[in-house]
Amino acid sequence: EEEEDEEEARVCRVYFWQGRDSSKMSWPQFSLSSFRAQIKEKLGSQMPIEEVRCFQQQESLKFLSYFRGRFIVHKGKRTQSEVKPRLYQIRQNGNILAQRCVEIGCTSVLLNSGFCYILKVPVQSEAQVSYMLYVWIGSKSSDDLEKAAIEIGRESFVDCVSPVILYEGNSEPPIFWDALGGRKNYDTNADWLDIIRLFRCSNEKGYFAVTEEFKWPDFCQDHLLDEDTMILDSGTDVFVWIGETSSEVVRKLALKSAQLYMQHVQDVTGNPRKLAIVKRGKENLKFIKLFHGWGQFRPRDKDTDP
Repeated sequence: EEEEDEEEARVCRVYFWQGRDSSKMSWPQFSLSSFRAQIKEKLGSQMPIEEVRCFQQQESLKFLSYFRGRFIVHKGKRTQSEVKPRLYQIRQNGNILAQRCVEIGCTSVLLNSGFCYILKVPVQSEAQVSYMLYVWIGSKSSDDLEKAAIEIGRESFVDCVSPVILYEGNSEPPIFWDALGGRKNYDTNADWLDIIRLFRCSNEKGYFAVTEEFKWPDFCQDHLLDEDTMILDSGTDVFVWIGETSSEVVRKLALKSAQLYMQHVQDVTGNPRKLAIVKRGKENLKFIKLFHGWGQFRPRDKDTDP
């Protein structure tokens, strides 16, 4: 009887992961495909199939746990003809399982001493293109993050030569800075990662409400909904982010809520914040850096799915 119960409890879970820039028709195409039949045929039994749809940087911890800290997100299509340097940021968002290696803009202003990075640099010869790989360890990054970055560099970028490990400030070679567009000022700490909070301001239920409904601090750009206004506290600044289609009433009440929040935080902690208003599509670098893997928003007519 116990064996029968175990058999009944077994299920084949199929995850459908959807990238931020993927077509909104990807899920319908998958739903109409013959994939289910192929899986059942391979299993050779009547084991039920459970389909789980997840979106980029909104994955569950269970999904991420399968990758054992080596979850990598590349920009663009799987096959790309353009040969250029590519920069990846490795970051843990509040939980070691919520560790992702995400491709970001290839510029030194996005470096941060609190994180680790992987830089893939093409070296072109007459015969072919090869790649140098640099693993940059921020001086204030954790030992776990350093270990993860080195392992990812050695085991996951198989099209590159053995990675060169660079520790911040220890004579990075000129080719490293050249690939990043030159050496520029960058942030030297990520203390805000322990403080940052994101609130949603909405009146969708018929009344105005401010809610903190996101997994701290594992939220992403796609949690910024165009019909809402958001409040983001970084520990030094309180940003009021305004979606294009949010109502004027919500915007005014969100601004008032942010001011009350700032006063409360100052009374409790003694640390004042600066207030800043940010509009969708016009975010400044200070705001963008708080998000892992910030990218372009989709055009509004395609905004139905991340």
